This record gives sequence, C-alpha cells and structure tokens, in this order.
Amino acid sequence: MKFNEEFIHKNVPIKHLVTFNLGGNADYFYSADSIDALCGAVEYAKHKNIPYFILGGGSNLVVSDKGIEGLVIHNQCEDICDIDKEKYLIKLSSGFPLAKLVEVAQSEGFEGAETFAGIPGSIGGAICGNAGAYGKSISDILVSCDIINSDGKKQTVDKSYLQFDYRMSRIKKEPIIVLSALFQFKSGDKKAIQDKIHEILEQRHSKHPEKGIGCAGSFFKNLPPAPGENRRQAAGMFLDKVGAKSMSFGGAAVYEKHANFIINRGNATAKDVKTLAKMLKEKVKKELNITLEEEVRYVGRE
Repeated sequence: MKFNEEFIHKNVPIKHLVTFNLGGNADYFYSADSIDALCGAVEYAKHKNIPYFILGGGSNLVVSDKGIEGLVIHNQCEDICDIDKEKYLIKLSSGFPLAKLVEVAQSEGFEGAETFAGIPGSIGGAICGNAGAYGKSISDILVSCDIINSDGKKQTVDKSYLQFDYRMSRIKKEPIIVLSALFQFKSGDKKAIQDKIHEILEQRHSKHPEKGIGCAGSFFKNLPPAPGENRRQAAGMFLDKVGAKSMSFGGAAVYEKHANFIINRGNATAKDVKTLAKMLKEKVKKELNITLEEEVRYVGRE
C-alpha cells in the first residue's frame, strides 16, 4: 500500500505501542504497512518541514510524558521475506519483529539467530541499537541493509557503514532509516537449534518480567570486561550489590528478579522512570565508583 496522507491522525496516544506502556501522545501518527508507505511518510514530513520519529516494536524506549513532537511513523512493514536456501541468507523488512528472524532461521535449519530468542522489538530497532544477548549482537549476522540515508536517498549499504559498537550504531546518531536487512547464517540442525531457542527462552522467563508487565528491556548497558576477561560485566550485578531491587519511585520500580529491569507498576510516568534511573546511577557511583549508562533511549519532548 502506498502512502496516503488521509491516514495521518492527530494527537494519538501511543503508550500501548511502547513496551513500557507509558508516555504522552504523538502530535501526528501514521502507520506504514509497506516500504513504499514508509518512504512516502518520511518524504511527507520532510516536505512539510516537521520532525518525524520511526517507531518500531516499542521496546528500549522511554517516551516523554509530554509526547513526541511532529509525525510518529509506526513501522509495520512486513512486505519482504526472502530466503536463499543455498547461501543460508534471509532478507526481511525492518518492521518484522525480531522473533520472525529467529523463527524463519530455525524453520530453515539456519544456525546463528538462537541467542536473539525472546528479545522484543523489531528488526529495524534491533539494528539501530545493535541488540543482542549472551555475548552475541545482531551485527554479527548482518550482511547489509537497504536504508534511507541522512540525505534522504535510498541506498544499499554494507554493515560497516553503520559503524556498530556495543548497543550502538550510526543510526542512533544520524537520521538513517532501515528499510530491510540481509542476514547470513550457517547450516545447522533444526532440532538442535530449536532446543537452544527453548533453553534461552526458559532462562529469560526465569528472570525477566513476564509479558504484560510494562518494561523497556535491559535498562543499563553492561560494562566492559574486567581485566583478563572476555565477557562484559553485567550491570545487574553491580545494581544487586547496592540493593537496587528494593528501590522504587512513584509508579516505577526495580524488578524483584533482575536488578537491571525497571518496571511500570501500572501507573508509572516517564518522569518516575527517569527519577528512579538517576537514583540508581547515583547509588552505584557513590558506593562502587562505577558509572552506569542507559541502554534505553529517552524520546519525545523535554
């Protein structure tokens, strides 16, 4: 479906589209169900000279209580799903949930996506934040992306163009939009891949907030490895040491099973979350002399 400005709506609540289930309204809102529609919405915003924000799966975000200025474009593009069985490649539109990549790879017997099982959000969002778990990031399997670059032009780029780092990419710093992405896998055994996915989901369910509890995902970035170590140091470990699990502010609280999750107890505001996050950072700095950095993004009006 092509872009149609008649489907732009004013003053739309979007907190139900954000996994934290909080935040104010979008000044304008448009749901894009195809890459053509997404590109059209971006062109429209630029032509009208209004700011725009691409909303994917809604995880990893704290949306301001004052809402988001300009046009929020909800990326629901799921028009590309190409599989190359001989080369172990999968290409997906950026609006697909990350879970789709895990599902398709497993069904084809492609090994390499298992560690992303249970991570919420969209393909585009995962690439933007270089999402990952268990020592592996999405950039490890990414080959290339079709994007709208910062000049507003469509372009196919190698993953090196996106300047990936830990939970970081060029997309977080420049107005780059991922339209679709190509991923490389290895040949694997379907049953073994399924077993690994099941094991990872079990681990997640044992310590992560249940579906339905407002939460953005891991709140703070893990820290660089200790001297002589390879794995990053879990932020939750340091938060545990300072008694973070007993801390709360307003409707926001640290999750009782994992200290690196802030949850919405039902009536949290973005201000509650930011205040609690500040309290946690100050406590860890004061008691352990360690500086925590948010993995989540604060978006919307100040």
